[in-house]
Amino acid sequence: MSLYQLHRCVYDYVRAGEISDGGDADGRKSFDAGRYELSDDERKAFDTKDVAALYQLGLHAVLLNRFCRAVGYARDDYRKMLEPFGVPEERKARWQK
Repeated sequence: MSLYQLHRCVYDYVRAGEISDGGDADGRKSFDAGRYELSDDERKAFDTKDVAALYQLGLHAVLLNRFCRAVGYARDDYRKMLEPFGVPEERKARWQK
């Protein structure tokens, strides 16, 4: 259930920045990750905004994309962080055997 809690935490964090109560310009500043049942590794990755660790923990790619943009990474920045985890595809055309 911990992975679900990580997904929920990241989703709520992203939404906190999109919807604020008006008194707080950025709802993420007052975001409390303590209300989620995260493992120590998950909490550390979330608190330090370690994109590579969140990826390795199994955070969904769409949530990871939104999280990266919410914390201020440009697409090229977090793409470079995740590049070591990518597996190059080896494709051959139909006529190549």
